[in-house]
Amino acid sequence: MKDGISDIFGFHKCKMGTKVVHEFLRRTFGWLPARIALALMAWLGFINLYMTRINLSVILVAMVKRNTSSGHLAPCLEIQDVSLESTSPTSNSTSQLQETAGILETEQEDVFEWDPTTQGLVLGSFFYGYAMTQVIGGRLAENYGSKWLFGITVTAGGFCALLSPLCARVHYSLFIALRIFQGAVQGGSWPAMHACITRWIPPLERPRFIGTVYFGNTLSTAITLPLCGLIIDAHGWPAAFYITGSLSIIWGLLWFNFMYNSPNEHPRISQKELEYIETTVRESGTTANRTQSGAVPWRAIFTSPPMLALILGDIGNKWGITLFYAQLPTYMSNILGFSIKSNGALSALPFASRYIGSILMSTLADWLLSRKYLSIRTTRRIFSTICMWGPALMLIGVAYAGCNWKAIVAMFCVGLFMNGAITASILVNHTDISPNYSGTLFGICNQISTLVTFVVPVITGVLTEGQQTVAQWQKVFWICVPMYTVTQVIFFIFCSGSVQPWNYCTEAKVDAEESRHQRETMPLNTGNKVQ
Repeated sequence: MKDGISDIFGFHKCKMGTKVVHEFLRRTFGWLPARIALALMAWLGFINLYMTRINLSVILVAMVKRNTSSGHLAPCLEIQDVSLESTSPTSNSTSQLQETAGILETEQEDVFEWDPTTQGLVLGSFFYGYAMTQVIGGRLAENYGSKWLFGITVTAGGFCALLSPLCARVHYSLFIALRIFQGAVQGGSWPAMHACITRWIPPLERPRFIGTVYFGNTLSTAITLPLCGLIIDAHGWPAAFYITGSLSIIWGLLWFNFMYNSPNEHPRISQKELEYIETTVRESGTTANRTQSGAVPWRAIFTSPPMLALILGDIGNKWGITLFYAQLPTYMSNILGFSIKSNGALSALPFASRYIGSILMSTLADWLLSRKYLSIRTTRRIFSTICMWGPALMLIGVAYAGCNWKAIVAMFCVGLFMNGAITASILVNHTDISPNYSGTLFGICNQISTLVTFVVPVITGVLTEGQQTVAQWQKVFWICVPMYTVTQVIFFIFCSGSVQPWNYCTEAKVDAEESRHQRETMPLNTGNKVQ
């Protein structure tokens, strides 16, 4: 498989050049641990992965024609319009407000007349494909390694971004099909990296690795939203697709040449670091056995209370975070009346806060665990409560903040800062309960939760179609509150911090163990005596 992919990309032709570069890197950066180099490249990978995924949230605002001919403004600007008219009844208040808010429309030919429901379908289409390949991605990574799978998922997003303007101009259904394809290819990204960390990262470093590297996706959102706003303002919305797509392809060329599936395959890793990684992983009992054969113990996995709790926790979190990622720029535009440039900048602040929160929370969790102040299970419980109930409380505040945009942005920032604690709870718990199948478990959770949450943009579109009002958006926010709180309670009760017995078993072994247990515990039939 690896050789085939290498032939496709033509990397076999530059092996000598790669060896020269490796030697240069060894001499220049020999002091840098290999797992830190992996973390840096994976961090950039997640940034590019989400750049091509989340760019549509801002670009769509510029792609779709806004109905300003009737003088309709965002509700919060209409409130300001009343006071302006009372002081200057002869002025053209609508135009002044639009100029003041920076949303005065310029004549654009390259825009589409898509209604809110269509926009919801376009935004949600990524998740239709994303939901289909999670488990497949996890199994591929566990069996063949993460290097090629993760690399392909990121670069494929780059090519899809380059094709997006063409598909959108042909018909929105073709654009939806492209987004579904992108979601299907990128569905294996997170499971692939989850399988990677069980081989590369010592257990006590995993929450910090996830907080720093995985949440490059959050930092990516904080970068992508204002970046796309600036690009659109200067060069139009197609340029935002072209630039973000090109960055992903450039990253892929570096990743395919210089990253490796496991420490013992890495040509520049020091013997000291290799022994450290292998020893700590082995002594912790969380070694991922890549060579295990036989069927996955599916029945044991799906009847395991810690696994079911993990699935439900992921569903609750994914519902809320999908609303933030997909709909926050639309809310900023349609309700608060922000321009493309100010929309991107202000929408980015909550995600920057989430990235800071993820690093601080994961570092705190590492410290508590390494000092043995808390057990793994207690740590997961505490930090899951923070990451789920924090955003729920903030969304209640946002629902009733009216048009106080400063308070709204502040509450979004606090909510997502607290949600950063997911790196020390739900997001890392797969490696706690089953390192051998961590990629598969992550794929299962992500696939099921995505099946639930791809409807969020559609529900938002239906609730707000023709009714872009504060009251309708209150309903959107209130739906998230029970999703966060109820699923968190279930996770709190049933989660585990221990490796489950089925981690070391195939389906056949699980069935044999159950049969043996039934035979040993079967009551004797006293009516038939053995002679």
